[in-house]
Amino acid sequence: MSVDHMSLRGGTHIFSWGRGDLGQLGTGLDSSQPQPVLVQAVEAKDVSHVAASVFNSAFITADTELWTTGSNDSCQLGHKGHETQLYPCRVQALDAHGVCQVACGQQHMLVVADGGALCAWGAADLGQLGLGDVGVEQPQPRLLKGTKEHHFVRVAAGAGHSLALTSSGQSLAALGIVQIACGESHNAALTVHGQVFTWGRGKYGALGLGAFDNSSWPQHVTALQEPACQVACGGQHTLVIGKQGRVFAWGHGSVGQTGLGRKETVNVPTCIQALEGQHVTQITAGLQHSMALTNNQNLWAWGDNSEGQLGTAVPTPCLLPTSVHAFPAEATIMYVVAGGDHSLAAVQNLGNVAAGASEAQRMWPECKGQGMAALPGPSVTAGLQEQDPHTKVTLLRRSTYDLFTSPGFMLHAFTDRPDGGVGLAEEPPSTSGSGPPPHGIDIAKVTATYTALLQVYSVELVEVMSQACKTQLDIIQAALDADEHQTNGLESHAQQQRAPRTSEPYQLVRALFILLQNPLNGDHTGLGSRLIEKLAFATARLQQTHKNWLSAWLTDMPHDHFASRCVRAVQYYLGRLAGRQGNQQDREKLMRGVHLLNVVYQSNQARSDPLPDSEFYNKSVSQQADLAYEYFAWHRMQEQHKGSKGQPRQRELVSLCQLPFVLTPEAKAKIMQGEALLQKQHQMQALTIQALFQGIPPAMLQYLDVRIRRTHVLQDALNQLMHRPDELKKPLRVTFISAGVEEEGQDEGGVTKEFFQLLVRQIFNEEFGMFKYLEQTRTFWFSHLCLPLEGEYRLVGSVSGLAIYNGVILDLHFPPIVYKKLLGGKPNFQDLKKAMPDLGHGLQQLLDYPGDVEADLALTFSFEEDHFGEVQTNELKPGGSQMPVTNSNRQEYVDLYTHWVLQESVQTQFTAFSEGFLQVCGGLALRLFRYDELELLICGLPHLDFWGLKSAAQYEAGFSADHPTIVAFWDVVMALTFEQKKSFLRFCTGCDRAPVEGLAALKLTIQRGGPDTDRLPTSHTCFNVLLLPEYVSQEKLRNRLLTAIENAQGFGLK
Repeated sequence: MSVDHMSLRGGTHIFSWGRGDLGQLGTGLDSSQPQPVLVQAVEAKDVSHVAASVFNSAFITADTELWTTGSNDSCQLGHKGHETQLYPCRVQALDAHGVCQVACGQQHMLVVADGGALCAWGAADLGQLGLGDVGVEQPQPRLLKGTKEHHFVRVAAGAGHSLALTSSGQSLAALGIVQIACGESHNAALTVHGQVFTWGRGKYGALGLGAFDNSSWPQHVTALQEPACQVACGGQHTLVIGKQGRVFAWGHGSVGQTGLGRKETVNVPTCIQALEGQHVTQITAGLQHSMALTNNQNLWAWGDNSEGQLGTAVPTPCLLPTSVHAFPAEATIMYVVAGGDHSLAAVQNLGNVAAGASEAQRMWPECKGQGMAALPGPSVTAGLQEQDPHTKVTLLRRSTYDLFTSPGFMLHAFTDRPDGGVGLAEEPPSTSGSGPPPHGIDIAKVTATYTALLQVYSVELVEVMSQACKTQLDIIQAALDADEHQTNGLESHAQQQRAPRTSEPYQLVRALFILLQNPLNGDHTGLGSRLIEKLAFATARLQQTHKNWLSAWLTDMPHDHFASRCVRAVQYYLGRLAGRQGNQQDREKLMRGVHLLNVVYQSNQARSDPLPDSEFYNKSVSQQADLAYEYFAWHRMQEQHKGSKGQPRQRELVSLCQLPFVLTPEAKAKIMQGEALLQKQHQMQALTIQALFQGIPPAMLQYLDVRIRRTHVLQDALNQLMHRPDELKKPLRVTFISAGVEEEGQDEGGVTKEFFQLLVRQIFNEEFGMFKYLEQTRTFWFSHLCLPLEGEYRLVGSVSGLAIYNGVILDLHFPPIVYKKLLGGKPNFQDLKKAMPDLGHGLQQLLDYPGDVEADLALTFSFEEDHFGEVQTNELKPGGSQMPVTNSNRQEYVDLYTHWVLQESVQTQFTAFSEGFLQVCGGLALRLFRYDELELLICGLPHLDFWGLKSAAQYEAGFSADHPTIVAFWDVVMALTFEQKKSFLRFCTGCDRAPVEGLAALKLTIQRGGPDTDRLPTSHTCFNVLLLPEYVSQEKLRNRLLTAIENAQGFGLK
């Protein structure tokens, strides 16, 4: 029945027109119809979805039944036999499944059944059914095994091929696909961000890539002028709706099917100007005709009209869109479908649409026809709002998996831009300067989503989220690998055609940024380590620029989340790997993990609220690592790159020493000591050869022997050390001379310790004038007013280096800036404020002064100081005494003053000091240390953990940990004051500070020194041995011990 001869009742009505010789119209007629005709057979079925091809049409009802009509020469109707059907018949074989979506190929069909499984039937000569049986016709619907697990939601079919889309958009893994379409021999896919990808036959420009070549892999249609919201494929042409409702077309235009007003082939997207001003909401394309539906339900059609498929009165082709007025005024066209040479429309009485309904509700009332629209992208909102616990978990399982499997979907969900963000194939937003582009991620939304999902308290949901994230990381890794191969030119032209870049690294780095915020990273049941392993693998594939972006973005994470989900999560993973380095695979995993930790570490360095550097020490890795191997691997790499410009690529991570922040100070100290031992051995070997050639005993040249008069410690040290620079790397051996007589004791380390202590004490004597004492910080700074004593300052540097070289701790009190400068750091105002708080405070007041600096303070770029009784003016810059300090240049004044105090005024002194230090300790291992760690290495730990000393103590000659004398001894020691404890350490070990590893590393040995006696305890400081008599009482033990430690000096008593 024609629409002209009927009035529309309530419900959905299906009309068809155009070619009908094989029953494809479903009206019972086998002839073409130039005007819409009601499909009576489905009139009471409440049709929700329609699909069509050249010879067939298919209808899905609200009851999820499938009805098909038209040609059946390959059993594509799903009915037994090959008879053509002029009326739609129900496909009974699918009654048990329920059908959600259907696609019609030229001689085959496939559907999405309830639960996301796929069923297919009809011709299989080209493998279009996906059943694995090429050439075997399938007369009835057959379930494709394994498809339900993937949860398919959309299908599309071409002449002899098929496409299927999962709910996680994995047709193009990284992009987040929301719609697919098939032409006769080409395909198109739409991403959640609005990009269109095409592939297949390109002979007539149907791919829109600016050429006529075929493509076996999806290619981004970059010429599209705006993001798309819908795509449709005709026989050899393609249509797209832009976000603004404009329609773009490209491909074969022989009969006007592109709507551009000419019969030309176009190979790039071109806007259909005839539809300008119309807000198009749906498009559809047939073999050689096209149709568009606007937001006010106006239907436009163009192209071939030889079979009346346009629904116009004149059966001639339309080169431009023509309005179709074939429906009465009260009819609301819900959606239209273009088959081969016929068309169908779903119509509803306008009165059945509620007043005030939204555009989406008017387009797709009661979810009808939504199979023609793009998917919205997964969301967990509905699941989180569900009240029933079982239903909530069921809904969230699917939406969570879909959301976190695809980088495209995840980025779309968490991008903070109102337009949904940039697409995966687009370049990063431009930035001013050289900084990283903005990440554009709504961190608060990311945090809220993760938190809400975990607060469902479902183990099943946690496992789903973990698996989804791991799957996405595999996708990211594969995309980065492909990008790396193309960047490095490792693929042939043919390979690049087959696997073009479909995602910019910018977007993949954004996805990694979101995944690094996952609370599951910190899980200790195994889920966290598996995620971190994949995160490390993907991060290692990034170029250094992209790692820098990631580091910069991580600074935006909340402090506690950054600590738990990034730092400690990676540290836990590394700790688990530390003991499993027996094979190359575990070693590679460890190094990738350290690589990831470096990205996090660099972020921490840039944070306004950084974690302490100690958070990045990994004790397990440091203890389990073969430090000798790490050092030599590092050394070899440095030698290999010595002649190359710049630093080795960060990806060439062969040693933990390349990223020393992961190593504890104890491990670094061991490496430094190992390097020193190695240098000593090399020096001694060279000297042995030299001695043999000179005919003298090698033992005479193997040590740096110094004879020190106790009354002239500094003078003798200067004379004997500074004039023997080539011997400084020999093992040091000291002999003290008192009253012209050599003291008792063989130097096994203890004498050397005492030599350093006495020397340091004299060097820092203020009367000597080399250093000035800074009262506030209780430290010493170089005196710029003393006479040039380059030799003495060089001695101080050499002594500091020799102390490290010989494993001796010094009681130095330098501000941190000294160690920073030793390692090549540049001083700044913050360093000045730490070293000289009063001066720093005054300069800060100048910077903060609210008034007129020039008028009120009358400062110039100069200052005066007393120089041996004379007032001396120092200019901070040429002509500075005549240059006033103003509000605009006060920062320059502070910078210059800081430079003068910390650099210029002490340049000669510090240069000599640095030269002396580096002459001894200028080896590769020095690069491992931060300046605060270097201070620990030279000066030891300021705090004394006597419980650690007790726990590591050893007992000999009859003593044991539970011996009454030992119990009393530790009671006495623990009750000592801090100064007394320092004296006790000095008495037993020759030094009153703990080594960098702590007091437990001293391995104090307590020997029984005989029965009860009045004699004092004695010690061998060379070996950290205390000889303790078995005193009869605790009080006597305390008295004798305090007498010994308060009067000991050298190798006798005062």
